[in-house]
Amino acid sequence: MSRPSPFSPRAATNPPRRLLATCRTIRALRGQIESATGLVFGRVWAKGATGVVWERGGPVASGLRLAGRQILTVAPGPLVSPYDSPGNGLSSLRLALDGIPFGGTGGIHTFDPWTRRPIPFDACRDKVAWLESRFRDNARPTVLVGISRWKRPALDVFVTGPAGAPFHAMDAEDAVAQARSRNARILAWATRMPERLPSLCAEHGIPLARIEDGFLRSVGLGASLQPGASIVVDDSGIYYDPRSENRLARILKTEIVPPETIARAAALRRLVVERRLTKYNVGLAGDASDWPDDRRIVLVPGQVEDDASVRHGSPHVRSNLELLRAARARNPKAFLLYKPHPDVEAGFRPGAIPQADALALADRIVAGLSIVDLLDRAHHVETMTSLAGFEALIRGLTVAVHGRPFYAGWGLTEDLAPGADRGRRLALDELVAGALLVYPLYLDPVAMKPCTAEQLLDRLSESREAAPPSRLALGRGAQIAMRLRYAVLNPIVRVVRARRGIGRDER
Repeated sequence: MSRPSPFSPRAATNPPRRLLATCRTIRALRGQIESATGLVFGRVWAKGATGVVWERGGPVASGLRLAGRQILTVAPGPLVSPYDSPGNGLSSLRLALDGIPFGGTGGIHTFDPWTRRPIPFDACRDKVAWLESRFRDNARPTVLVGISRWKRPALDVFVTGPAGAPFHAMDAEDAVAQARSRNARILAWATRMPERLPSLCAEHGIPLARIEDGFLRSVGLGASLQPGASIVVDDSGIYYDPRSENRLARILKTEIVPPETIARAAALRRLVVERRLTKYNVGLAGDASDWPDDRRIVLVPGQVEDDASVRHGSPHVRSNLELLRAARARNPKAFLLYKPHPDVEAGFRPGAIPQADALALADRIVAGLSIVDLLDRAHHVETMTSLAGFEALIRGLTVAVHGRPFYAGWGLTEDLAPGADRGRRLALDELVAGALLVYPLYLDPVAMKPCTAEQLLDRLSESREAAPPSRLALGRGAQIAMRLRYAVLNPIVRVVRARRGIGRDER
């Protein structure tokens, strides 16, 4: 004899009161099941608790029946994206209490694929369709080259598609052999691309692109092994190296951006500013009470001096000290702020200026302070190629550029380097559309699924709010460990990489 529906008068006299997880999958889906049913899971085999089983439940379900327990069966629903799993959330669930559909519409419950919160069926269908489209974009197998192990979980999600997860290689010959055997494309981390890889790919007709971090990345530094949540994939160059045209420059120079994309870029720009977000989202608020009110405040952001953007894109001013000298010469009466690059400040990368030399030119050294707080107080930025120049532009500051970063040459900056002009003038939101919407790909670092730029902003905001303010979003012990890594381990790694034919074209 079948049990009554849980919505019948008879069932209402004995509804489930508490749920009992019976396997790891159910525990992983606990939050979604609770939000769908309005019930909570107990910690013990409480009297009268309803057992929750995954799909058929097997022997566990049989044992629950023998014990006279109600059984809530959970199974995937009709809407499931290719990136769904119990561990990172299912877009829909099918629930049945003792074989009778439970709640929802016919027992179907739908969720936001990223946040796992309940949403209407039609909204869920649209979101799953977006994820399916993103998955199909990776139709060709992929070989990833030069990806450090700590970066792989995120990078794998970016390029997994119908052909499966990517394959990894660290040298050109292995990468090409794998690509030829699988008819795959090759994506190489730009600063770790083996020198022979481009010629070998050209010889064998293998598609090759470079990958690098995007412009909205994380809460914490890449140098401290904080994974990035955005990447760019560039099939012709890379955005920080102006020696050859790259995909971003091509987008900005040739594409006519639709009005709806411009509107979205404007809204995204306002959101970035309102939420006070940057690429790394580190730094402390500073005390500016003794800064003058009657002088122009000029911010000079330092950089890592062996970055490719500095070495290849700043022909005359190529060090932080030279930048400070140029900034002071151009702004003799200004109140000059010098902010060391976080990686340099942490001792990870080269570019430090002795304090006495810096203070001979700058009025303040603002180490450890949030770039957003500094941009709030500054009137003008002088930079070589720093992303801080772009972050200043979207906040309405004037920017003088001594090098040729991606945002220079479009009529938005004062361009001081020769050959900076791109031959086209862009509105600010056209630049934002290319740099933040068209060029990058984004990943929700919590759900581990591709996402939009706006969704990543939500995650970055949540992550920054959850972490206490800090100079580098890195504890003292971890900072010491990272300094040892850069001082001791990295020289050994560079030797190994050189033997594999991987150059030192570091950012």
